[in-house]
Amino acid sequence: MRPGVASVPESPSLIPWGHLSGEYLASCLLLWKECIAYAISQVGSPPVLSSVGLVMTAVTIGTSRVWVLAVTYILLAIVTPLAYLFWLLHQGQVTDFDVQRREQRIRPMQFTLACGALAWLILAVAAAPRPLLLLTGALWVQMGIVFVITFWWKISVHCASAATLATIIGLWIGTPLPLMIGLPLIAWSRVHRRRHTPAQAIAGMCLGYLVALLALSLVE
Repeated sequence: MRPGVASVPESPSLIPWGHLSGEYLASCLLLWKECIAYAISQVGSPPVLSSVGLVMTAVTIGTSRVWVLAVTYILLAIVTPLAYLFWLLHQGQVTDFDVQRREQRIRPMQFTLACGALAWLILAVAAAPRPLLLLTGALWVQMGIVFVITFWWKISVHCASAATLATIIGLWIGTPLPLMIGLPLIAWSRVHRRRHTPAQAIAGMCLGYLVALLALSLVE
């Protein structure tokens, strides 16, 4: 070292590139994980899955009359409760669209059950095909049981609805893939996003599965 020239110490803020890359990669993976969980949770929501199930039923039967009945049910039993939920959110009576607080779920569920009952009665009076009555009736019974449980415990509506639809549709199309693939993904997304505990997700799946089996056994 030359006299009079001070040495410059290495900055302690410098971090090896390998360490930076590892942290960056972990952050990216965490972000992607959150995005995937959110997407699955939205695609696997009860309104979306119920609409898909009704459309699949209408496609399978393939008559214009069934399409009219299916669209009527979707508008009354799915779209109308969603509009009511948006109104509650706008009024500040629920804190978020997922309705994470258990006590805030009572009013939306009551309205959903009322709309679902009216829509099912319209299908029954119009002599809708049995598959359509079976699917909508099972969904209503499942929601009714979830509503009662919600007074004490926040069971997963996502998982219950998904299990009911996956069981019925899976038996109709002759493959268990909806149950084997769809249900675990939806349950994982709800637990990962901290909307439910693993017990609440599993209970929802079991409830939906049992309701579907009961509905199918009554029409055999």
